[in-house]
Amino acid sequence: MSDRPDFRELVGDDLSPEERERLERVHDLLVAAGPPPELPPALADPSSETTGATVSYLPRRRIGLMLGLAAAIALFALVTGYVAGQRHGSFAEDFVTPMHATASGSDASAMIHVGKVDEAGNWPLKVDVSGLPALPKGQYYEMFLSRGKNLRAASCGTFRVSGTSQELRLNAPYRLRAFDGWVVTRERQGATTHPVVLTTA
Repeated sequence: MSDRPDFRELVGDDLSPEERERLERVHDLLVAAGPPPELPPALADPSSETTGATVSYLPRRRIGLMLGLAAAIALFALVTGYVAGQRHGSFAEDFVTPMHATASGSDASAMIHVGKVDEAGNWPLKVDVSGLPALPKGQYYEMFLSRGKNLRAASCGTFRVSGTSQELRLNAPYRLRAFDGWVVTRERQGATTHPVVLTTA
């Protein structure tokens, strides 16, 4: 009985004539080559390897090249992220509303740049504030949309200032036509009074 494997049993009968001919040529070459040589004893028994084998490291020039490449990739990612941030951080202005100080607000003023409303109904606000004093710890400013006598009808966000002028990014997720103005109040946690320091009225 021959040890040669039967080609038909290996591949079956559902091949095209061209595919069968190609595979049969490969099969004949493999049979003619015979079985692979036996594994050398050194590979068959890995425990016989010497324990003092040296580890080869990359040449210094190659290490420097790889470090330079990694630094270049990091710089590219940083620049790309900055450019993308600047592009996505652009402000599409819809209209502008000035604010002036009340008696409590001294000579402070502000300019509300209202951005175009997004699909969710948010009106982005860029507010340029000047003249508002920095507040002690625990106090902050808050911007509200006002409606009639209700000066604090809907909050647009809280903020603090650290200099004579500051640019703020706030948000108004409301139907602006339902309100008639904006105010900025000085707030303190637990306070019952809310002095208005800026108004559009």
